[in-house]
Amino acid sequence: QVGECSAQSPSNEVVQAVPNEMARACKIAIAAAILEASMVSSSLLKRNPHLASFDMGCYMEEDPSPLETGGAKGRSYRGLASATVSGRTCQKWTAQHPWEEAAAMKPTTDKKTKVDGATEMMEWGNGLGNHNYCRNPDSSLGSPWCFTLDPNSAHKKELCSIPTCLAHPRDFKDEAKMLGHEIDSTDCECADQLYGSTTSTKDSSVKLLQKLSKPKCMCNKGKGSRR
Repeated sequence: QVGECSAQSPSNEVVQAVPNEMARACKIAIAAAILEASMVSSSLLKRNPHLASFDMGCYMEEDPSPLETGGAKGRSYRGLASATVSGRTCQKWTAQHPWEEAAAMKPTTDKKTKVDGATEMMEWGNGLGNHNYCRNPDSSLGSPWCFTLDPNSAHKKELCSIPTCLAHPRDFKDEAKMLGHEIDSTDCECADQLYGSTTSTKDSSVKLLQKLSKPKCMCNKGKGSRR
């Protein structure tokens, strides 16, 4: 329905020709779409407190690895937050009004250097550019900040409302590996015990609760399992 509304609004004449009921339906559909998008975005942030660098997720207090330098205090933050803790909008880093100091700060690029075929080192730049996203280009504060559009000098420079990243984010692959050892699901090399018989449609695989009790393999030695 939102698509229909868009298709019917290329000019004022067309908009005026839309009946009142259709116009009301279009407004409701558009409002619902905006609300849904907002709820999805909010839900994603709640479920993912340490999202990737392109979102509004979090900033690193310290470099998380010896392979990274210059990113502490949120200097490595490359998210899209563009408002301060007080709700003020950030000024573009390339703009001179209201604070000319912003444009005086020159951008430096992030530099990746290959250590070997599979390893890279990252030297973080300051993240500045033709945008108004929160950054900590000079590490002058403890977390990302920006110059605001407020001409009042008391609100010239403010911190942004960005949470810190988890010091040790969960390693799901490692957790899955540990869980596999715990339930001993690979204790038997026999496909029949793990997945069920290949000669019957009946579910004869070993269930989770049975695996927790660490039963011995019940397959024949000839099928490649051990007892």
